[in-house]
Amino acid sequence: MRATLLTVPLCLLPMGFVLAQEAPDSLRLEEVTVTAQRREADVQNVPIAVSAFDPVEMERRQAFNVVDIVSNVPNLVGNNNIGQGTATTVFLRGIGSTESIVTLETALGFYIDDVYISRQGVNNLSLFDVERVEVLRGPQGTLYGRNTTGGALKVVTKRPGPEPEYSLEGTYGEYERWSLKGTANVPLSGRFFMRANAFVEQGDGYSDNLFNGAEVNDRDGYGGRLAFRFEGSGRFEADFAADFYESDQAGLYASDVAGIVRPSTGDLFTVNSGTETSNTGRTYGAALTLTWDLSDTLELQSITGFRNVYQKWNLDLTDQPLSVFLLYTINDTDSFSEELKLNGRAYDDRLKYTVGLFGYKEDNFSFIGDEIVLWFPGDVRVPLPFFGRNYDVDVTSYAAFAEAEFAVTDRIRLIAGGRYTKDDKELDIEARAGGTPGYSLVGGGPNYDNATLNALGVPTDLEFSKFTPRLGVQYLFTDDVNAYLTWSRGWKSGGWSARTNNPAEFVVFEPETVDSYEFGVKTTVAEGRARLNYTVFYYDYTDFFSTATGTAGNFIVFTSDAEFYGAEFEATARLSSRLDAFAALGWQDGEYKDLDPLVFGTSIGEEPQRMPEWSAKVGGSYTVPLAGDASLRFTADFQFLEDHYTNLQNSELARSGDVEVFNAAVAWEFGDAGRYQATLSCRNCFDDEYISQSLDFSGIPPRSTAFDPSLPGAFNGLNFLTVYAGPPREWLVGFRARF
Repeated sequence: MRATLLTVPLCLLPMGFVLAQEAPDSLRLEEVTVTAQRREADVQNVPIAVSAFDPVEMERRQAFNVVDIVSNVPNLVGNNNIGQGTATTVFLRGIGSTESIVTLETALGFYIDDVYISRQGVNNLSLFDVERVEVLRGPQGTLYGRNTTGGALKVVTKRPGPEPEYSLEGTYGEYERWSLKGTANVPLSGRFFMRANAFVEQGDGYSDNLFNGAEVNDRDGYGGRLAFRFEGSGRFEADFAADFYESDQAGLYASDVAGIVRPSTGDLFTVNSGTETSNTGRTYGAALTLTWDLSDTLELQSITGFRNVYQKWNLDLTDQPLSVFLLYTINDTDSFSEELKLNGRAYDDRLKYTVGLFGYKEDNFSFIGDEIVLWFPGDVRVPLPFFGRNYDVDVTSYAAFAEAEFAVTDRIRLIAGGRYTKDDKELDIEARAGGTPGYSLVGGGPNYDNATLNALGVPTDLEFSKFTPRLGVQYLFTDDVNAYLTWSRGWKSGGWSARTNNPAEFVVFEPETVDSYEFGVKTTVAEGRARLNYTVFYYDYTDFFSTATGTAGNFIVFTSDAEFYGAEFEATARLSSRLDAFAALGWQDGEYKDLDPLVFGTSIGEEPQRMPEWSAKVGGSYTVPLAGDASLRFTADFQFLEDHYTNLQNSELARSGDVEVFNAAVAWEFGDAGRYQATLSCRNCFDDEYISQSLDFSGIPPRSTAFDPSLPGAFNGLNFLTVYAGPPREWLVGFRARF
């Protein structure tokens, strides 16, 4: 498979000569406009590795939400977070975070219309009524700020417009899953427009629970968005949007494959859990964007955003008839942001620049409760007192940033920028053990609070600041071929690793810093009928941060210097008037440096987690014209992820296996300009089974598939290793009408 993947970009190099044999004028690819540099530009001209998808591409690739879109980006791995259907865990070039606790920060920034979503608990956004999705690969510390060491994922929604537009879409598929979506764009006057959309989706689960015969891993969600746009006379525009989304699920059930407490079911989609889990995720927010054209070369923009993210769930992490570890959680976050941004051009457009100020306030509340039952030799089960803790975390962040691009000659552009960020964080904690499980703090000792932590030398007020620069050069060989070389620094704020019941294990960790070196070549060939882009990168990390499960049944903090490197290739081509094709290929590798021998080889393995060495997505669409305005469009694609570890421990039972997923669809479009469309599709058509997430509390180094009573000490750990399977085969029929 590796040899096949390696030949993909080499085979496509001469594509320009093959395509040039046909007349190109009517076959040019549409220009893709992105805002990766916080101003509009052709994707082929920006000196950043960015993947962009418009509604047509998202539909053809069956990308209905954020988890779906990530498989189309080289070196990007994304899945639902452990047990949570609303949360997305994303690892880009080996950088990501599996934690959703409010005392930690994420490594990849999520944005809706340039408004930052700080928590990944409810970020598996529905890609409905979306203008485009942009995935910026690599640290974006200058223009996007803190917590973008891995990159940034931007969802740009459709804005209201002057033309009336209405659409209705419905789907029905396997596991009794269905959805209904509707959109209306209404001009209220010559300058004032409104756009509204709403959707609902429901369905049964795809896993079987032997304990009660139920189908689990269901889905149930609904949401909507209301947007207004005002176009002033000449130089002023105002956009306001408010959205809401809620999902009520039973949570995602894991399968215990270790066979320590009970024999494994032998099937990733068959579980044996005596717990009825629940998972409620809700988010709502509003954004106001004001844009003034101060002159023909100067634009001032204000972006004001508010968002609430709420989660409440209980999960059986162990897949046992009598759970070994039940986790209860409430996360509730209110965030407010304000950004003032100035985009300008000078010196006959040779200089393009962006400067701005950013302010951010975040109020977090989190309750975490653990219900743990220890297992000793002789089948002795000992329940521990229920332990709950409340966290209140307040975050205040300020930043000033600037970036400029200057054309020294017609071919050479210099790039320079920087951002200064200051973070203030305050923690208030109350933790107690005893009582009965529930969703509130319970009485009884032992307990600890801020005073306990301060007495141990753990500060509950933290301050961090950092300057993150970016330097680069871009060379334009022709109008269709350019290359860039950049150095940039990314920064993720520090915090507390607070997932512990023992105040002595409460850890403060320093910010994470990465120096990124990236070289890219972007080409448009065959008279505009193909885009072939190449990227290589190298990361030098300081204090790379992760958490892992420890051998004593606890969570530990892992920090280390590290280096990551790799190469990427993306291609889009119009092979004929009927046939389009695409390819995305990634190769990556990495290693830790200066490893602590106390954790390396036991809690930490040698290979970084969720970092497949090879990844690929190839596919295309073929259109057959029919009588009148009708047509048939056939689409197919194939995704490959090489076998990789899904946890830091490098547990052999938690290897993903080679991911080989084939998707296909046929669409019948008819009516004036394709007004109506009927589709039949399948995802994971050949039902490939693979592991996407894992949680290892087997507690026996090296990892084993059976309990070993001969090991010294009575307690061998919590003795389970659960894994979460990727979605199985699913077929879907749909119908859409536009008016």
